[in-house]
Amino acid sequence: MNKKRPVIKEHNFWAMFFIIAFALVFMIGIALLLFAKLSHSYDMPAKFSTNDDLMMYSVENTKKLQSQLHLYKLYDVDGKSVEPYILKRFPKDFHRYSANTRKKIFINVMLPIALIVKERFDTEHKMLVEMKNKMGLGKKLNISEELFLSKIMKRYKTTDINELIKMDDSVPVSLLIAQAAIESGWGKSRFTTDFNNIYGIHRKYRKPGQPIVLSFDNLYQATVAYVMNLNRNRAYKNFRDARYAMGDKRNPYVLADCLRLYSVKRRQYVSMIQDVIMRNRLTQYDSYKISKVTVEAALQAFNQ
Repeated sequence: MNKKRPVIKEHNFWAMFFIIAFALVFMIGIALLLFAKLSHSYDMPAKFSTNDDLMMYSVENTKKLQSQLHLYKLYDVDGKSVEPYILKRFPKDFHRYSANTRKKIFINVMLPIALIVKERFDTEHKMLVEMKNKMGLGKKLNISEELFLSKIMKRYKTTDINELIKMDDSVPVSLLIAQAAIESGWGKSRFTTDFNNIYGIHRKYRKPGQPIVLSFDNLYQATVAYVMNLNRNRAYKNFRDARYAMGDKRNPYVLADCLRLYSVKRRQYVSMIQDVIMRNRLTQYDSYKISKVTVEAALQAFNQ
């Protein structure tokens, strides 16, 4: 008696096809989530300044913070200058206040921090450009310039000065504040309250018992880490290329479009950033300045 050869029925074929397709989609989804986590993480430098040279303020509650901001006269509207009121951390009761109140306070708190951090990176970027031009003319760098260049190359793990100039640069104030607002829920998130982590920056390497996010000594340190993450992480190469191509005239809305990998929400996240910038008129702060004395202190503290 001859045995019949097995025949794969048509409906079995399609069932197998859909199972394989589903498995592939699932694996791709896991890969995207993993990549998003890596792009949202930051490897903390072994030596990270505590910024003792910067005068930072601590307040017990939000009511006192409101009074200090009012008395400090933060803005010189005509001159577009901002006083260096550097808050160390948001008060524990900050989350209890209304959204509108928190928004106003949040912008007042983050603006001087954003300006100091921006000026710090702008200063370094300008120094690197000047050194590149000097070398291009065949001139030799002095000892202090060589030490500075070596330190920055080590920080960014590159010996290419052209790449270094693209990497060591600032982020528009409007974009910086908008992302801080989104990631921290305008200052009310647990990561902000417990760890000063207003940008939701995850640990790249997590040890048992450690929280999923990094802990920072103050809001200034967290902001520097955020800029360093955009400057070094391979996920944001398009951001750095676009920033460099724009020169001094940087469009925060266009740059926001290069931050899709900052969140698993992708395009929706970009729209959120752009909406926060527009609704709160944050671009007006991109041209503001802060005390040069404070900037020099910040630069010195970071490079200790």
